[in-house]
Amino acid sequence: MTVLLLIKRFQYGGAENHVSELANALVDAGHTVWVMSMAGKQQLRLRREVQHIAVNFSDMKIPFHLYQLIKLIKAEKIEVIHAHQRLPILLGTIAAKWMKIPVVVTIHGSVLTDLRSDFARRNIDTAIAIRESCVSCISNFLRLPKKVVLIPNGIQLPAACVDRFVDPESFSLYYISRMDRHHTSLLTMILTEVWPRLLKKYPRSHLHVVGDGDCLPCITRIIEQPNFSFLRRSVHFEGYAREVGEHYPGADLVMGVGRVAIESLVNGVPLLSVKYNHLGPIVTVRNLKRMQYANFVDLESSAPNAHNLLERLNSFLEHRIFYENEAKILQQIVSQEYNLNIVTEKIIEVYREVV
Repeated sequence: MTVLLLIKRFQYGGAENHVSELANALVDAGHTVWVMSMAGKQQLRLRREVQHIAVNFSDMKIPFHLYQLIKLIKAEKIEVIHAHQRLPILLGTIAAKWMKIPVVVTIHGSVLTDLRSDFARRNIDTAIAIRESCVSCISNFLRLPKKVVLIPNGIQLPAACVDRFVDPESFSLYYISRMDRHHTSLLTMILTEVWPRLLKKYPRSHLHVVGDGDCLPCITRIIEQPNFSFLRRSVHFEGYAREVGEHYPGADLVMGVGRVAIESLVNGVPLLSVKYNHLGPIVTVRNLKRMQYANFVDLESSAPNAHNLLERLNSFLEHRIFYENEAKILQQIVSQEYNLNIVTEKIIEVYREVV
């Protein structure tokens, strides 16, 4: 089968990482894969067999993008389009309608944003939801009866579980994310209000920030200020990581949601559910199903502030052995549900049903 994956951005991010790994997995399964996106660092992760076309996607260039798409579909005999993010979903549905081929979409973010176009809502063949909380919303939002399936983002499983030594006197906290304005706001609060107070109690602690984005310079400037000089030895900006999995063996606790949350648990690392507008619990066997409902975002919680975030971190540090043991159990459970090979097989089955 010849598949075209469409996505706008191709830097670090949940949807972007998913597309690059899906492209590689589809090639491994014997399919021909094309990826059309803006240029980005995810290109470095693609196998040689994956064909990539860099396109500077813009709403102002929709006619030109459609010409490129239709030309590619004809020349390479594309059999199915799999679109991600708002503009590629719109372009994919128009091109698929014109060329009389099916289009599958995956909704990674806001349903209202990704399915904004009425034309797209009427012409999608199958929609994939990555979290249970969005299934009914997507079904209600589509204009005609469509098939909506729940398939979480798959993760490449680590070669082996890391049995970390827990040093009660030290602590490595990881924040892994795309550096956009929301994450910048949260990280600013962590650096200026939370981390200095944590260091007083646990002076051998280290905060590692992994990720890239336009707002990263705003964060790095904070610790360059003279009154934050004491932070410089404990805060490490790792920047873009081609393979984020390389960082997990050194982590005692990861803060995040979505794909980062899944990667953390698959690697056997304790996870604190944190988003700019929701502060959830540390994930345990007991609350796993509830946290999976919205892709590890705790929809029932309020936004993080310095007090409640510091409270969560202190709770972890006071009960580290318990959370380490929970993480080992969670790794076995989550690895079965988010195995990239199994997820890819489910997506291929969706392709077969619509072709």
